[in-house]
Amino acid sequence: MGRAKEKFNLTIKDLPYFRTLHSMAFRMLGLRKEQVLGRRTMTEFSNLLGLRLTGGVDANEGRAYGSTSGDHALFIASMARMRCVPLEEQWQEMNEDLSWFEVERVDRGLREFKAKRGLKDFTDMLVDFVEHGLKIELDLLVVDEAQDLSQAQWRMVIALAAHAKRTIIAGDDDQAIFRWAGADVEYFINLSGKTTVLDKSYRIPRLIQQTAAHIIEGVTVRRAKEWEPRDDEGTITYHTSTDTVDMSGGSWLVLARNEYLLDYVEDQCRREGHVYERRGRKSVTEKDLATIRAWESLRKGGEATATDTRNILRYIIHDGPDLPKSGRFTLRDLQQNWGVSTDDIWHEAFDKMSLVERSYLLSSLRHGEKIHQTPRIRLSTIHSAKGGEADNVILYTDMAARTYKGMMKYPEDEMRVFYVGATRAKEALHIIAPHSKYYFTSL
Repeated sequence: MGRAKEKFNLTIKDLPYFRTLHSMAFRMLGLRKEQVLGRRTMTEFSNLLGLRLTGGVDANEGRAYGSTSGDHALFIASMARMRCVPLEEQWQEMNEDLSWFEVERVDRGLREFKAKRGLKDFTDMLVDFVEHGLKIELDLLVVDEAQDLSQAQWRMVIALAAHAKRTIIAGDDDQAIFRWAGADVEYFINLSGKTTVLDKSYRIPRLIQQTAAHIIEGVTVRRAKEWEPRDDEGTITYHTSTDTVDMSGGSWLVLARNEYLLDYVEDQCRREGHVYERRGRKSVTEKDLATIRAWESLRKGGEATATDTRNILRYIIHDGPDLPKSGRFTLRDLQQNWGVSTDDIWHEAFDKMSLVERSYLLSSLRHGEKIHQTPRIRLSTIHSAKGGEADNVILYTDMAARTYKGMMKYPEDEMRVFYVGATRAKEALHIIAPHSKYYFTSL
């Protein structure tokens, strides 16, 4: 929303409907938060029906997870509703080792539970918006990332478009990587109306575009499109391991099809003293940075807040009086009241911080990493990185056995996934050769 306000000189009052479809439906239906099916009420439902639920939906991995029959039954029921297909059809298509009786029992039980408790889930909101005939008079309707919409979402979009003076649908079917979650890319591909192709990329250089084109040409159901790369050659390098990749400078996006494949490169980053981000978490915590800064300030004669003092003491003393809850403190206070007997530099004084963590932080500082800023290295699955970019991209070709099995059944889905991965690179693409028999074969 911030970019839209700035670009078009608008205020928040000018954009009352700048929101997701679910948020729009929630608002227009006049729902309250306590009416939305959540973790607590799902636990209550599972107990009533005798289900054991362990999973959910992992957008980072691009799959549903959870090993119990209840997990699988709920996912099948959810997919049927998002795709607007009969439950039995969805059950047969997914070919799960799960009886029709169990799937139907869970679906019927959840419907009855929600009805008795007056609860709605996200799909209910979309369906109710359409069935209640809600109307919003719009001058312009813009739907972004339309290739990822499910059929239930498309029906709400159609209802909104019926009362809009003008409608713009934006998306790229080549980047449709959420079919596993119910996205209806064929509907998007077959839309009628005036089509405008953005035929110039300001990110992707020539060699990387050629590789991306090679990947996506294997997709048979798509809108043909031609686009020009950035006026730069770029580089593509093949490696047997990330050990041969120098990540000491520049911005990096390390991409893998499955989360576990990132474990080795994370260890490598720690060995080499690189600050990185994984699953939205920075490898160097702000708490540790604040504690280090506070200790070094104390050593120079400054004061520390109660919060910083508590953190310092936890890294230095092994026992002692209660830690402070308020006030400001000097090094002399710590020495007199809490038995601190050192004024050494932080990595020598903090002997209760693990040696491994101290060594990593020290190595990062010595390598000149700007540990107070957003990390220049990000480790991510391809699904989670959609929309991201970096000067340098490392792309793993390996995948989990379950993903490989899915690729054998729906190869075009994985072509789109790896197309997205390759097109995140602005300067250099580094492709890691497979180390197993399960890998993407079109690179």
